[in-house]
Amino acid sequence: MVNGLPRAPLARVLARVGAVWSPLGAPHHLVYGQTGSGKTTLVKALLGLCAAERVLILDPKPHADPVWDGPPQDPHCWGKPVTQVSAMFGYPSDGGGPLGLWYRLTGAPDRADTGRRFGEALATVAAEGHCVLILDDVREICRQLRLAEHVDSVMNLGRSAGVCVVLAATEAGYVSGRSQAAITWVGATSGLDAAKAGAAMLGHSGREWYSATAAVPPHGWIYYDSQPGNPGPVMVS
Repeated sequence: MVNGLPRAPLARVLARVGAVWSPLGAPHHLVYGQTGSGKTTLVKALLGLCAAERVLILDPKPHADPVWDGPPQDPHCWGKPVTQVSAMFGYPSDGGGPLGLWYRLTGAPDRADTGRRFGEALATVAAEGHCVLILDDVREICRQLRLAEHVDSVMNLGRSAGVCVVLAATEAGYVSGRSQAAITWVGATSGLDAAKAGAAMLGHSGREWYSATAAVPPHGWIYYDSQPGNPGPVMVS
């Protein structure tokens, strides 16, 4: 037990996720934690569960992000960086990842251009479905780029279109679509307000829960899913 929560190793939790999550089942993920909490590392672990799926990562940062760069022998192992995606992207499989189906749409200093390109990509996913969509900074994409309606539209498709969305958020004040996430990961936070927000995302409140969410170390997570057979939140180690 850790701060009142049972402990589970990441490998066991990922096995649970693999059993209840798939693009066909399409329960979305919400990954919440401060900068440096390990969100991208967790997303990479989740990508290991969908090696054969079409993946689109929306990375709105205006400069190159080495966090997503692969090793020299496989620089696109976490998605091929592109400035736009065309209809039926991934067919033929000319991207990155295990089967050439993973792409990372990059941002630019011109935010209007970034918003236009990201909006077009979201419209493509909405039209075609069958995609795992990673929003590397959902607040930036929804608020600064003003694409909240696009994100909501894609998430509303969910199971009917075979779309899974992973929302990575550094703060909880505004996260489009968070109520649709069936799987929640709460990571390291800073301050009481952030700890309260993390507890709220898990559906709890009170001093004990605030203490538990405040105690999550970097690259540690409290995991919870709303799928049948889940006994409740666990501290992932």
